[in-house]
Amino acid sequence: MQNKVEVAVLEPEDKDVSTGGSEEKRDSWGDKTEYMLALIGYAVGIGNLWRFPYLCHRYGGGSFLIPYIIMLVLLGIPLFCLETSLGQLTKRGAPGAFAAMHSAFRGIGFAAMVLDLICSFYYNSIIMWILRYFFSSFTTGALPWSACPVDVETCCIHEDNSTMYYWYYETLGASNDITTVGGIDWYLFGTLIVAWVVCFLCMSRGVESSGKVVYFTATFPYLLLVVLFFRGVTLPGAREGILYYLTPKWEHLADPTVWRTAATQIFYSLGISFGSVVAYSSYNKSNNDCIRDGIVVTLINCGTSVFGGFVIFSLLGYRAHKTGVKFEELKSGPGLAFIAITDAISEMSVGPLWSILFFFMLFLLGLDSQFGMLESLLTSLKDEFTYLNKIRKEFVSGGICLVLCILAIPMSFEGGLYIVDLLDNWSLSYPLLIVAFLEIVVVAWVYGVNKFCKDIKDMIGYEPNIYFKACWLVICPLVIAVLILSGIGLSIIEGYPLYDKFVGCDNSTLEAQGLPLEANPTWVVKDQYPGVFVFIIVLLNAFSCFMIPGYMIFYYKEKIVSLWRSKF
Repeated sequence: MQNKVEVAVLEPEDKDVSTGGSEEKRDSWGDKTEYMLALIGYAVGIGNLWRFPYLCHRYGGGSFLIPYIIMLVLLGIPLFCLETSLGQLTKRGAPGAFAAMHSAFRGIGFAAMVLDLICSFYYNSIIMWILRYFFSSFTTGALPWSACPVDVETCCIHEDNSTMYYWYYETLGASNDITTVGGIDWYLFGTLIVAWVVCFLCMSRGVESSGKVVYFTATFPYLLLVVLFFRGVTLPGAREGILYYLTPKWEHLADPTVWRTAATQIFYSLGISFGSVVAYSSYNKSNNDCIRDGIVVTLINCGTSVFGGFVIFSLLGYRAHKTGVKFEELKSGPGLAFIAITDAISEMSVGPLWSILFFFMLFLLGLDSQFGMLESLLTSLKDEFTYLNKIRKEFVSGGICLVLCILAIPMSFEGGLYIVDLLDNWSLSYPLLIVAFLEIVVVAWVYGVNKFCKDIKDMIGYEPNIYFKACWLVICPLVIAVLILSGIGLSIIEGYPLYDKFVGCDNSTLEAQGLPLEANPTWVVKDQYPGVFVFIIVLLNAFSCFMIPGYMIFYYKEKIVSLWRSKF
């Protein structure tokens, strides 16, 4: 297999070697800046702003940065640099890249394609919600979620209930359980179409078009983030919010869950195992310093998470100052962006302007991450099915976006929140970890870490140092194995999977306990997934993982048949 990799390195950059010598011209980045901006845009996503600050709040404030930085060094940087090197070395998407390491492991790339497919069609549904709030922010009066309708005032006695009402009733029209699909919300359907049309227009010609778009989509969010930072830190209560964010609680460092959470956050924040980093890097020149690029991007990504925490908690501090809502009630994900932050923005002067800027920033952050997953899918398809190279790029990209858009239509129904929640929380965790574990084992152990480092030296002029070799050989596989096993253990302990069931503005629980309505009505309760949805969860996890042994069986089918016949 070494000869194949050497061909990929020594061939001129404009030759496509993914099919073993095809003379098709391969796309490339216009310059190094396009590549770096695309990679930063992919890695820095919505989760940097609505998950990392929440984890700091929950797991010890400033002390959470210690395991976070340690996991960045032991897991994030080595894995990210492995993928940048692998893509640049082989000049192929994920399936072809792993096949270059050993032909039997092409299935790792196919598993990554399935993960791209799953994540892409629900990720744009989050962008659909963001666009809903973005368009609703264009108003000359108060923001629409700043107050409840008059006829439901009993739901909005508590300070932040107007934003909850707008989120569950006005935005989602959420059904009362996961088995109720409900009707379609035409506003959300419209924003879903807009999200997919924008994706298509930006990546219609692959890296040729997306490489130009990222000059805006990857840089403008930072400008908006800086603007929001200076506005946030000048608000009353911002100091208390930032102190709450940074004040260390050292006792949390003794909790193994904190370290597991830090490792998991590093892993998902960088977008490892989707094949996107491999795909992006495959369009590089062979002498590009892929190791340095990987280090720079990972540091920028994690620095953005930390800086974003200052923005988020300055706004939450202002919210607490104005409304009295406690930090302990903070939630991750949509609960942070669409309830807590919108509540804070609605209290600000010129609220609509700040709302427009905030949701436009989230839109751009989500768009860049979506580009990465779609580009990975597009690159892998074109490398594996070479006849697609004879079709206009716009038709191939358009076909992918159309199919994924159709698959995502159920997300715009009343039960769409439950589908997004199921896919986000249950369909990717184990497959991503398994793909990461196998990719590093294949590169470091099957192909050989010394051979891989020599190939990198042939490209960039120097060999990765002992730090990378130790991480690739021992530390990364060990950490990922611990994550997988501990995750399985926690799942067994926690038992049957639960989901947040929307019960509406329910005051009955308060009345039954003799509590005043000011104690806050119940909006969601934990409930068990019905059996059919547990089956779907298992199926989604098994399907992507099955690609790996499935392709190995296909690859060794003649030997398997021969062995079977000799025995029976």
